[in-house]
Amino acid sequence: MCLAIPVKIKSKIAYSKFKIEDGRVVDTSLVPDAKAGDWILCHADLAINKLPEKEAKDILKLASKCSHNADALAS
Repeated sequence: MCLAIPVKIKSKIAYSKFKIEDGRVVDTSLVPDAKAGDWILCHADLAINKLPEKEAKDILKLASKCSHNADALAS
């Protein structure tokens, strides 16, 4: 099973390409109104949906309580 995690967009690189806070580049083709500062739900390098900041942080908090290596999710 794969997991989509909330991440925050840092800056725009090109049309539908954004850098997120951990330095990775994600494709926002499915979320055309995404912009720097937005929280997105991201699977691998693909943005799936925008999230309110509170919801994104709640998901990260819940994920940090799971038994897998959730520390990587909260960075």
